[in-house]
Parts: sequence; structure tokens; C-alpha cells
Amino acid sequence: MFRFVLVSLLAAFVAAEAAAHRLNESYVYFNVTDTSLAGRVEATLTDINKVIPIDANGDGVLTGAEFEARQDEILAYFAERLTLSIEGIIQPEQFTTTTFLEIDVDTFALMQFEVPSITDTPDGVEMEYRFLFDTVEPTHRGFALIESNTRTGVENNEAQFSLIFGPSDGAQTLSLIGRPGFEIFMEFIRHGIWHIWIGYDHILFLIALLLSSVMIRRNGIWAPADTFGDAFWTVVKIISLFTVAHSITLSLAALGVVTLSVTLVEAIIAISIAIVALDNIIPRFHHRAWVVVFAFGLFHGFGFANVLEPLGVDQNSKLVALAGFNIGVEIGQIVIVAAVFPLLFLIRRWQLYPMLILRLASAALIAIALFWFVERTFDVFGNVSGALFGWIG
Repeated sequence: MFRFVLVSLLAAFVAAEAAAHRLNESYVYFNVTDTSLAGRVEATLTDINKVIPIDANGDGVLTGAEFEARQDEILAYFAERLTLSIEGIIQPEQFTTTTFLEIDVDTFALMQFEVPSITDTPDGVEMEYRFLFDTVEPTHRGFALIESNTRTGVENNEAQFSLIFGPSDGAQTLSLIGRPGFEIFMEFIRHGIWHIWIGYDHILFLIALLLSSVMIRRNGIWAPADTFGDAFWTVVKIISLFTVAHSITLSLAALGVVTLSVTLVEAIIAISIAIVALDNIIPRFHHRAWVVVFAFGLFHGFGFANVLEPLGVDQNSKLVALAGFNIGVEIGQIVIVAAVFPLLFLIRRWQLYPMLILRLASAALIAIALFWFVERTFDVFGNVSGALFGWIG
């Protein structure tokens, strides 16, 4: 088992990462000056084909030539679903040229546009974007980016998103002068809280730790902790170590000092749940739990960074956003612990707690974690096995 996990993680580590352009996403880039607003929409031919069929010969291969055959219709579609307005007055886009970008995942159409009615650029515009997810693909996401802005010194930005659009998102304000630091700070606190609450793998890791926090080992068996203070102090130490660890790597990754393969990180996070839960059933390192918590906490920090990276903030505000996101994660984490720990403490003396809660719940966590591990590394296994069997054949 250990060798299998090790080989799998090494395969995941060397696997190529997806480029900035990903499937089921489209992008609207803006170029801002004092006197003009222009940009481009980038969407895959596959996604465009879902709303305007362009596969003229039916061979399943979409080409730039097939796009150009229906270009006027496609551009009109995007002009209708990308709405920019100032004080309620719509500022229509004028699409100009289209080029194509071929990457591993798909071919992207890059549709350039200008906003000719804007000659004195305002501080912000109201933006509404409704490509694809409104009726056809609800899981699709659209991202707005300020690629360049002579007002704020932004140049060649292709990573930091300013706005994110999903099915329930209407018009949003796109700032063209940057946002106040406090506003960014509070926004990223909310992002951090929300992420930990929807980050089921992080929640299950915490729960795996909390299951045994209300118990102690006596003569080789689990026994209830004597007092609330004893159990609470155990939790404080565990959560503090986890916080320190993931804060370190979240900061290093967010600032670009260290980066790791997303596949590797997600796989190790899944395995971390299984290993901690397994120790609840067969204690092997319970007396050295701090080492395990700190080590895996480092990888959870990279997982948080993978979420933070595309949320959208310029370089000048990155430290403020990072601080807010980190605080938000801690707030969300504290809420989870405050909800789960007292309940576990109250039932710790239940005769069936060691078997029903500690062992069976941990077994369920192991099953979920291993499922996630296989799911997250499936593409890697497929690529490796495909190459191997192809070479053998």
C-alpha cells in the first residue's frame, strides 16, 4: 500500500499542470488607459459549439475556419451576453478581429473588442457576463481580468482575476482604478471563510483529528479525557500546529516563492485524511501527532493557495488579500471546531464511542479519502498506464 501511494504521488508530481486556460471556463481581458477601454473575450471552440454549432462537416474536430464561417453570428452572441454600462447607460462593444490559441485542452477563440463610446475612462464600469452557463452549462465560469492598466501600472496580467461570473451572478462592478485596501481585506476574509466551509477535504481532516481529541490512550486502549480542559488543550495544540503549517505554505505559494503540482497537493490532502483516520483505529503515531499534523498542514496550505491564486488581486494588494484570506480560513476553521468539539466531548463517555464514533467514523473517512485520492489522480494513472501499454504494444 505504501509503495502504491508513493509511486502514485511521484507520478502526480511530475504530471504536467494545466495552463492558465482551463476547460469549462471563459475569460474577458481588459486593457485600460485614461482615454480608452478595450479587450478581448477568450472561449473554447468546444464551448462555443454548444450554443452555435460550428462543426460544419460533422467530423468532431473544430477549427478556426469553421468558427470564421459563422463569425458574425458568434460575435453578435457575445456582444449580447457581455454588457458594460456606466451609470445605467450601456456602452456597446465593437468586435474587431479574431485569432486562435491552440493549447492542450482545446482551441480558444480570442475575440478582440473596443468600447468606442468611452473616451474619458471612468473609475469603474458595471459588467454583466452571461456566456453559456445561463441556459446550457451551469457549471461554466467566466472570469474578468485587467490585463493592463496605465492608471495602476498593471502590465501583462494573465493570472489575477477581478470578477468571477456564475449562473447566479448578475451585474458586478469592475474597478478601473484599483480597490481600497480595506475593501480587499474584508472581501478576502469572506473568501477564506467560504472556502474552508466548502473545502470538504479540509473539514474531514479536522474532524479526523477531533474524533480522538476527546480521548486519551491508557494501557493501550482509548479512554475518555478526564476534563474539558485536558481535551480542549489538546485541540488548541493540534489546531495551532495546523494553522502555523498551512499559513507558512499558503504565504509562500501565494507570493510565488514555492509552487507544487496541484495534482500532487490534492492527492496528499486526500491521503492525509486517510492516515490520520487510520491512526484513530490503529494508533501508531498518536504520541507524535504534532509531527503528522504539521507535515500535512503544509500541504493543506498549498491547497488553500490553489484557491486563492485565481480569486483576483493585483500585485500591490497581494499581501492585504493574503492576510484577509488567511484570517478568513482561521475564522471558518474555528467555527467548525466550535461546532464539532463540544458535541464530541459530551458523548465521549458513551460506551459505544470508541467503536461506533471513533473507529467506524474513521473507517468512513478512510473510504472517502481513498476515493478522492483515486479520483484526483485518475488522469495521471491514465496517462502513465496509456504510455506504458503503448510502449509495450
